[in-house]
Amino acid sequence: MLRHSLNLFAVVFLMLFQGCSSLEQAGQIMKGQKPTAKVTGVKVTSLDFNGVELAFDVNVTNPNPVGIDLAGLDYDLKLLGSSFVKGEQPMALSVAANGTSQVELPMRLGFRQLMSSYQKLQHASQAAYEIDLGLGFNIPVLGKMRVPVSYQGEFPIPKIPDIKVKSLDIQKLTLSNAKLLLQIEVENPNNFSLLLDQLNYNLKLNGFNIGKGLLSQSVDIKQDGRGVISLPLSVDIMQAGMGLYSALLGNDGLKYELSGSMDATSSNAIFSDITVPLNEQGVIKLK
Repeated sequence: MLRHSLNLFAVVFLMLFQGCSSLEQAGQIMKGQKPTAKVTGVKVTSLDFNGVELAFDVNVTNPNPVGIDLAGLDYDLKLLGSSFVKGEQPMALSVAANGTSQVELPMRLGFRQLMSSYQKLQHASQAAYEIDLGLGFNIPVLGKMRVPVSYQGEFPIPKIPDIKVKSLDIQKLTLSNAKLLLQIEVENPNNFSLLLDQLNYNLKLNGFNIGKGLLSQSVDIKQDGRGVISLPLSVDIMQAGMGLYSALLGNDGLKYELSGSMDATSSNAIFSDITVPLNEQGVIKLK
């Protein structure tokens, strides 16, 4: 009987002790120790001529003696003082008592939408932005709480190089074969240089398939500069037909269709591997 009484006393004492500890922790929370948040960095995780992907690193600090949970966040990204994209994103993050944890917020911005919404950015190489975040927490005793945080920064805006067929030279022409030299001019409107590595092309002249293939040729184009790619072509006249032969002899010019892509690298560290689309049509005089 005495042993049972001692065990019961120990259980009651433990419950009272835990109750006092919980009340003490709750009291500390109710003193107003709100969690804090800070954007510690922004990374450009992907960049191409279609858009940019950003990743915001947010540090969350919990000053309370008990753990708290981050349930989600809301965001509002502003460009030129106007809201560009806003929304909410669920998050599942537990922040330990008196601890700090990091959460990452990814976001993609399409350049086509940017240019249509903000005419001022069409000739800009950088875009300034401001992002307002609201982190939603579930905190014991206090319940739900929103912690605001803001951050300002810039992201690059690359521009698609301007490509045009500069000239078409006839180097040799017989009834069976034609040797041509096509020169393609590339204008780089960006504030970083481009090194063109190879050209994947498909060429038609007056509707005739002239050739397709992969040309490896290094052309260094400085920022706001121009460069020329020389593409040698060998045409089987017997296969292409005498219509093309007559067009090569004429003075009316040739209709061309040039499609494919160019692979390049850049002096910009965050914009290294680039694929430039190629889809040009027009009329060119022969030399």
